Amino acid sequence: MTQLTINSLFEQTKESWLEEARGVARKLLADKPYITIDDVTAECPLPGYLHKNSIGGVFQTKDFRVVGYGLSTKPSRNGGLIRKWALK
Repeated sequence: MTQLTINSLFEQTKESWLEEARGVARKLLADKPYITIDDVTAECPLPGYLHKNSIGGVFQTKDFRVVGYGLSTKPSRNGGLIRKWALK
C-alpha cells in the first residue's frame, strides 16, 4: 500500500469519526444549553489510531458557536481551559 493510500484511509476514518462526534454533539445539545468536547468524547471516544488533535475539528462547522469557557474534567487535560459550545 502506498503512503498516499494510507493517508487517504486515515483521512476517511478521521472524517467518519468527526461526523459521528458531531451527531453526538447535536444529540446532547437537544437536552442541554451548551456542551464541551469532554461531553462529546465521553459518548464518542477518539479512536486510539487517530491523533488527539483530531478532536479540534468536531465543532469546526457552521452548526456550532462558542458560548463560554470552562475547565476540562479529564485528568489528562489537567483542568485545562476548554470551550463551551451551543447550536447556532
